[in-house]
Amino acid sequence: MSFFNALSGFLSYLKLVQSNSNKKIIFFSESKNYRNYLLNLIKILENENNLSVIYLTSDLNDLEKISNKITPIYIGTGFFRILIFTFIKCEMVVMTLTDLGNHEIKRSKNCKSYVYLFHSLVSTHKGYTHKAFENYDVILSNGEYQKKELEICEKLFNFKKKKIFNTGYLYLENLFKSTIHDKSNSDEKKILIALSWNKSSKNLFDNYAEDIIKKLLDKKFDTILRTHPETLKRSNKTLKNIKKNFKKFNNFELNTDLTNLKPMNDSSLLITDNGGMALEYFITQKKPVLYINYSEKIHNEFFEKIKLNTIEDEFKKDIGTFIQVDQLDQLGSFIKKTKENFHQNKEKINTLILKNGIVMKEQSQNAKKVILELLFNN
Repeated sequence: MSFFNALSGFLSYLKLVQSNSNKKIIFFSESKNYRNYLLNLIKILENENNLSVIYLTSDLNDLEKISNKITPIYIGTGFFRILIFTFIKCEMVVMTLTDLGNHEIKRSKNCKSYVYLFHSLVSTHKGYTHKAFENYDVILSNGEYQKKELEICEKLFNFKKKKIFNTGYLYLENLFKSTIHDKSNSDEKKILIALSWNKSSKNLFDNYAEDIIKKLLDKKFDTILRTHPETLKRSNKTLKNIKKNFKKFNNFELNTDLTNLKPMNDSSLLITDNGGMALEYFITQKKPVLYINYSEKIHNEFFEKIKLNTIEDEFKKDIGTFIQVDQLDQLGSFIKKTKENFHQNKEKINTLILKNGIVMKEQSQNAKKVILELLFNN
């Protein structure tokens, strides 16, 4: 069925691109969980004169209409997706997909500009691969820290010079909009677990997620496990075991739909391992984070040569509390310690935001201005 759905999507795409002479801007989402990173920008561009906005997705669960003008087009993950991206004809493609051109999704000679939009607040030179952004023309960065990192790597490794604009992290708009600022609504016994994905087989999710959940449930904590989109693809066996082993627990919830932001509001503390979720939680929820030290997420083989601190490590060091993986038996006492420490360090959040130059306002409007300038005035 997915093959025929992709064929239908391919034909719909062909019809759409041939339907008018407007400039075409194409947004691509790998799955429903990436939709929210793109949605605000799509909605403020759709009514621009002389511009046609097209939304392509590889997820059958991502077909809900965006507006009366924009209906998602399913292109699958196989032949038709490769075909579309090889011959795509447009003025601009906007994606959150890293390593463009380094896997089956390639640049088309018939598309003038490829724009990268971040789906995380983390730094660019540790959790991403060495050439993750090399084949993009334009980067919409979250703030000055990413711009600086990317420009230093361009010089250090003789990368292609890209147009980098500090527009801000667009997803923050969604997070702030959904955040309940009355923290008295947070359940002190409710803990949110969000572990980052890792290319290495030695990773906290596969090796310790079940153990962490069990220890929290044993201590009568209400526990929510929020999965990363990559975890859904890479850790099926672990997820199946978690569903099977904890389905009888009324105080356990598995949150795989990242459009559901309720767990962030309801929880009183986040347990993670240094991914971007911690930054989102600190900045929008203003709540404590407990880090578990196990295996660092270093996807860039040249990370040590770059000699720059990362924003995720700064937040962890200055605001977070951390525990070694062999101290999980003391999880309850560390949760208490984390909450106590956070009250002392909470004010450092704004200091780090300013220090790193994170753009905190009008992110989608900033991105819109850049895109329209590139489309119509270049």
